[in-house]
Amino acid sequence: MQQIKQAYRNSTIMKTPYEYRAQAREALQNRWGEAAIVSLVILLSAMLISAPSFMAEWAGSITTVLAVLVLPLQYAYFISLLERTRGSEEELIRFTLQYALNKAYANTRFLVAGLLIMLLSTAAAIFTLGIGAIIVKYMYSMVPYLLHDYPELTPREAMKISREMMSGQKWELFVLDFTFIGWILLAFLTAGLGMLFVEPYMSAAHATFYEDLKGEKLIEETEESTATDIDE
Repeated sequence: MQQIKQAYRNSTIMKTPYEYRAQAREALQNRWGEAAIVSLVILLSAMLISAPSFMAEWAGSITTVLAVLVLPLQYAYFISLLERTRGSEEELIRFTLQYALNKAYANTRFLVAGLLIMLLSTAAAIFTLGIGAIIVKYMYSMVPYLLHDYPELTPREAMKISREMMSGQKWELFVLDFTFIGWILLAFLTAGLGMLFVEPYMSAAHATFYEDLKGEKLIEETEESTATDIDE
């Protein structure tokens, strides 16, 4: 079995929100149109899946289950933006679709992780009047990147590492998101169409945040009869 140890960078070296945004703009240079198209596809997919819940009350639970199916596509999109921040020149649309079909949907790790996070978010929203769902969102925001970078991780392992990475960092990521408030308000003045560009801008900024937050991961092969464990 594998014993996985992580060493994360000290938070004092984290950049400012505006530096992350600058990196995101650089990554999206000449790719804004492609990013907007992928955002539109994901949005339309979510809307089509949600449609039955507006027609019949019994369809609500089915819609919730189906909504999980969109998550691997969304995760593939996040990863395509991550690779752009790393210097990839591949087209966003092609990369997202190929990754979704060949990895995100073909590998159940992404689907299971999405389902677990959705269930936790729903439970947190019910018991904390929505506040807990926001905390869960930030707590597990690193999961898709971890599943991509470390194929050996199970969904639960990736979720645990994400919790550890985001310990003391959730506020910093929230502040980064808050700096987009002006763009979000401006987007709503365009009947929401502007969000097709704001959303990839924010997601690319999240990817650069992950790159700074992530430290070196040391993987050691060990012979153990017990299940895989993650040590701090």
